[in-house]
Amino acid sequence: MMILVCFLIFFLPALAMGFAIKSIDPPANDRPKIAIVGSGAVGCFYGAKLFETDRYDIIFHMRGDHYKVSKENGLKLTSVGGDVFIPPDKLMCYDKTEDIGKVDWVIMSIKTTGIDATPDLLLPLLRKDSRVMLIMNGLVDDDVIRLLEGQDNENIDPVLTKCSAVYAGMALLGSNRIGPGHVDCTLPGKLTASLAKSSSNSVDDIKMHKEMVEGLWEHVQGFEFAYDDNYTKARWTKNVWNLPFNGISVAMNGITVDKIVQDEGLRRLAYTIMDETIAIANKDLESRGFSEEDFLGEAEKKQMMDLSDNIGTYKTSTMLDLTNRKPMEVKYLFRRALDRAEKLSVPAPTLNAVVTFIEALQRRHNLF
Repeated sequence: MMILVCFLIFFLPALAMGFAIKSIDPPANDRPKIAIVGSGAVGCFYGAKLFETDRYDIIFHMRGDHYKVSKENGLKLTSVGGDVFIPPDKLMCYDKTEDIGKVDWVIMSIKTTGIDATPDLLLPLLRKDSRVMLIMNGLVDDDVIRLLEGQDNENIDPVLTKCSAVYAGMALLGSNRIGPGHVDCTLPGKLTASLAKSSSNSVDDIKMHKEMVEGLWEHVQGFEFAYDDNYTKARWTKNVWNLPFNGISVAMNGITVDKIVQDEGLRRLAYTIMDETIAIANKDLESRGFSEEDFLGEAEKKQMMDLSDNIGTYKTSTMLDLTNRKPMEVKYLFRRALDRAEKLSVPAPTLNAVVTFIEALQRRHNLF
């Protein structure tokens, strides 16, 4: 009889609670989860630097030998700003994004040649409150959002519903993948973020998005981070480097940046393309209602040439695609800028000539 009473006193209330008993399990890891989609030279650099803070669960999406070697041996970042090694027992990497699950942040740094895969890559990762940062080349953000949302009309501003915010990420970074599982950085440079699209345009939400991305990078060491409220200006500022140096490196059939800055004629050519890029950018800013105080100018030219003078024997991503006979980022990196120039009636004869050479090389070697 005593045994029955003890059972009723101690165990019957627990049985009555039913599912509540299951909640006694240890609490789940509540650290923010960040998926790195496009874990090449850029994605692995920023993923490793975020891992170094020990504040996030960093999950890499990798493919091929890079995935196999990293999974077995770990991921190594060698950098002038400090090396990082993620041992295999701590490296979370998958070759399919659907195996990663939902995350708080996605940092997407794929080449724009693979942009059509956006829905398959991102949708398995996203909740309504997830945020995406596109560290990619060129004027690409609206098309990524259209693909993500299944909105095909390029003449209509895309509407974001699949996640909370999409940021443009502009990396002034000298980083190359020198082998499977190994990325080397010769210039950590600067990362700029700017809000490209929000699922809500309320003032409070816009402010929150800025605070969230600033908080994401707050404790990362080894490079400068900045937030730019002017999305259009931020994207064009990166183009002031991309168009001349990616362009000339390819038009010269594959040369490194040091060869450009050390040659008198090529250095002058780079300055000319910078001037034309700035003219297009400023006309674009003007067309969107910005005033001259927001325009690009000599400060951006100096910043980009100083960067190039110190980047060493850096191989631009487009130059590597040419020499390795892989699809080149022509549409979003080069052609979109010229299309904008034509629409705004801004002459850019030198840039147009360089892009003509690049597109000819693309056709000759079928690098689409």
